[in-house]
Amino acid sequence: MKILYTALIGWVGCCLFSVNLFAQTDINPLVPKELADVHQQGEAYLLNLEYERALGYFEQALKINETFAPSLRGAGSCHLMLRRYGPAIDYLREAIAVDPNFSMAIYYELADLYYKTGDYQMSLNYFMQFEGILKFRDFEDFGYNGQAERENVKRYQTRLPENMRACRVAMDSIQFQNIDHVINLGKSINTAHDEYFPFVNNQEDLMYYTSRIDADHDENLLIARRNADRDGPWNYDGAMESFNTNQNEGMTTVVRDQRTVFFTACGREGVLGPCDLWEGRLKGRKIVDAKTVTGYTNSPDWESQASVSCDGTTLYFASNRPGGLGGTDIWTAQRLPDGRWGAPSNLGPNVNTPGDEEAPFITNDGDALYFSSTGHLGMGEQDIFQTRQTEPGRWSKPINLGPPVNSSYRELGLFLSADNKTGYFASDRAGGQGGMDIYKFELSDQLYSTPVTFLKGVVKDSLYGIPVANTQVFFGDRLPAMTDERGEFFLCVPAPVELNASVTRYDFQPYRKTFEVPEWNNREYYEIELRLQPIQTLQVAYGEEEKPRSDAQYFNENILFDKNAYGLSDRHRKQLQAFLESVLLDGKTVESVSIVGYADTDGADSYNLILSERRAKSVAIYLKEKGLRIDQVYLEGRGEIGGEQTKDFNRRVELKVVVR
Repeated sequence: MKILYTALIGWVGCCLFSVNLFAQTDINPLVPKELADVHQQGEAYLLNLEYERALGYFEQALKINETFAPSLRGAGSCHLMLRRYGPAIDYLREAIAVDPNFSMAIYYELADLYYKTGDYQMSLNYFMQFEGILKFRDFEDFGYNGQAERENVKRYQTRLPENMRACRVAMDSIQFQNIDHVINLGKSINTAHDEYFPFVNNQEDLMYYTSRIDADHDENLLIARRNADRDGPWNYDGAMESFNTNQNEGMTTVVRDQRTVFFTACGREGVLGPCDLWEGRLKGRKIVDAKTVTGYTNSPDWESQASVSCDGTTLYFASNRPGGLGGTDIWTAQRLPDGRWGAPSNLGPNVNTPGDEEAPFITNDGDALYFSSTGHLGMGEQDIFQTRQTEPGRWSKPINLGPPVNSSYRELGLFLSADNKTGYFASDRAGGQGGMDIYKFELSDQLYSTPVTFLKGVVKDSLYGIPVANTQVFFGDRLPAMTDERGEFFLCVPAPVELNASVTRYDFQPYRKTFEVPEWNNREYYEIELRLQPIQTLQVAYGEEEKPRSDAQYFNENILFDKNAYGLSDRHRKQLQAFLESVLLDGKTVESVSIVGYADTDGADSYNLILSERRAKSVAIYLKEKGLRIDQVYLEGRGEIGGEQTKDFNRRVELKVVVR
């Protein structure tokens, strides 16, 4: 596959740097005259394009002083002009090793040499070093900082984004070219009909995909499973429960937290156009709380095939709405602070054409977008392409993934696994089961991307261990995360990184902590726990001088549990709700709550103590959900009790509430 790449360096011009630099050596007492004379002779021949003779003088200078950076650079320049890239790299690397502050531009020039040799990873490494120097170092920090060097650094700086993109594209292109073959997922998944739009979970043991018998039938969402070892076959596991209708449903995408799901819904109540984007919560084999996405994403036109960023804040989708370039285009929208989606923007003419662009897939780092197109130059009816985001909102011209992914037939809907090593797509190529079939391929190495760690955090009350729900967690310049009903939040974090977390709530002490987040395989989440210290404002036991008010009222309730159980059933919740309603009649105010858990005499003491604590905590969590402040709760687990009461009664939580 041809890689477009702009020539980086006018190397003869670069060689002039040393002339300007070394013109000052006559007055520099640190440079011996013999060395200066030999080096200047090498420069003279270099300027006269006599590279072999120039190289001889530079090598002679290095015999006098093997760590003399100007001669190391000069020798590297000669080898480059003679197209001997290996020795040129060796000399420039040695120049940096002996004096990292000799030249700012040399880092860029070394990156170019590595690109010429096809070592795109090393090329990108040095481009990134040059980028870091531009951001964090002053030009005057480097030994050579004359006007010629300054002008070249400015020129290099303007070319840097395109050159870094070229490295990334080249690295990905090599990976796709190195694919030996693609594999049909087999008869358990693929049929004589159409199967397409695969989405695979982080563990790679569950797949959602769309199926359609023919044009006279509707699309439905199906499920496939396999063993978690990743090597086993995929097997059909039925349809999504309580989801499919006699209208079209499909093209499912799930946020990497594996809880929020987006899908296409057509023809059902609430749909603005032929098809809209909907979202819901994924619970096992069901999508619950399904509803149209809020905001400006949907329109009276066709919207479908959503792909969502790793953290769920950016949405990509296909639409034929007005304002596009023709056919269906790829659009993007950002989630607003209130949870709605902002006005979509078109990805522009580098991506969209007068033909059809559809089925976007965004990578975990948000830098690469894959999509299918009939408008770009391809190998068949529809091919899969890759574009990279060169800066926010700007996308490079796409590259065709080439064979064996693309063919003379139709290819649609690329999906990459969480580790970027396994790809899935659909094709109607010859040799399949019929119609569109789902295929997969394995890459010899990961596609290039910034490493991203899937992080799950949980916020808890440090005293009671109860989750702290509906609370914002701040991370410096990042958008804050909101905890759910379980006190959990999810982040996609470029790693490794130091993550500074902070929480401010009226009923807890201010919280700040720095977490070291490593690179992670993402088949399981990297987990962190934030434990908040509650503000204690209530005395549970009253001393001689601290007695409850005379108008206080006392209410007691016993919550009975089954053997070994500690979770609240519907019966428990109804009992507690009725109790709270009776306690809080006439606008009474809660002064204190005592929650004490017990267990019976069966089992080990340690087990019964834990069981009694869990029972007490389950009641405390319910009370907190009902609005009681956690610092108003006295929580205790007292383990097993015997006596005259029955075991059924001993398996209980005593709830005591003081109100006034």
